Amino acid sequence: MVNWSSPQELAKENVAYSNLVFACFGLYVWEVFQTSKFELSIFEGRRKLRWQWVRLLSFLLVSLLTHAEQIFFFLCRYSLVLSVGALMASFTVKSPASLSFSINCQALYTFICVAGNLSIICSSTTLMLRTIAVWERKLAIVVPLVGLCLAHWALLWRGMFIITAEYSPPALACVVTNTQHVFLSVTSWATMGFNLVILVLHVVGLMRREHSASIWDLLFKDGVIYYLGAFSCNALPAILNAVNLNAVMNLIATVPAAVLSAVAACRTVTALPDLDDDDDIYVHSATQLTAPRLPTTAAFRLQSKRYPARPEVHVTTDQIVMEDYECVSSIPADRPVPSPSSVTDKAPSLLNGADDKSFNAV
Repeated sequence: MVNWSSPQELAKENVAYSNLVFACFGLYVWEVFQTSKFELSIFEGRRKLRWQWVRLLSFLLVSLLTHAEQIFFFLCRYSLVLSVGALMASFTVKSPASLSFSINCQALYTFICVAGNLSIICSSTTLMLRTIAVWERKLAIVVPLVGLCLAHWALLWRGMFIITAEYSPPALACVVTNTQHVFLSVTSWATMGFNLVILVLHVVGLMRREHSASIWDLLFKDGVIYYLGAFSCNALPAILNAVNLNAVMNLIATVPAAVLSAVAACRTVTALPDLDDDDDIYVHSATQLTAPRLPTTAAFRLQSKRYPARPEVHVTTDQIVMEDYECVSSIPADRPVPSPSSVTDKAPSLLNGADDKSFNAV
């Protein structure tokens, strides 16, 4: 039987934890560089940075969340870089014995928790925004989701200040001494529940538009696989916190879960086209030629670039004017050709019988 509280076991787990954090940081930085075209398109001016305030006061919160999707994307993407980077620094920071002070590990871990939880908040909010767009911002969907989102924010904000850390001279690094494992477990389960609600509503919103869509299209073309990943990645940290083996094991799965959630949420944004303010219709992959265009106000389209534009029908007409209602051959050569305005002015009198001869000649 493993003694999870022994110093030898804690030392092994600290080494495993640090190696896992370095691996996750490398994976996440690679993901950021792989999808950096999105940021470049904004910096080069090819994509607009949308974070407008709203047009109606009653929809202030909803419209702010809707138009701030890219803001949440940036917060999710780069706050995690800061959090994991600071966590790596806590493993390598040194406090020489000749100095009269030691490293303030508590402040360092507070920053790590603030940046990490902010990334989790923004990842779930980003997924929620796309679900709201799928449902065309119906209040029956928006109000419950916004309420759950605010509760999730409050829970994660409280979780930013529950970890205790101190400097360990033998290890020459910052170590976690105490975690409120019950609260961490509740936070993980709450995040899973919120992501599950978003996942179900997103799938239902897609299916109500096209019942014949295949599972493959829903998973990979409509991005449901990202919602599944964001939901399932929080299962392991929730289970480990419920078991409560030790302080290190309570935290060892939180970094991979945060990285996977951020990658899934950011992928849903980088795969989307430019957002338009005059259209709020999400076009399903199977209804590109049949879905009607509904007029709405301040909104955006979540239609992938991989689909061609919907065909439009243009009808043109030719106007045929019979000059003065007479045969062209009967017009003398020296007679001036009447202008179109004179023809239009003379047409009512012809129809009323004022010039029966000309009318009968036609």
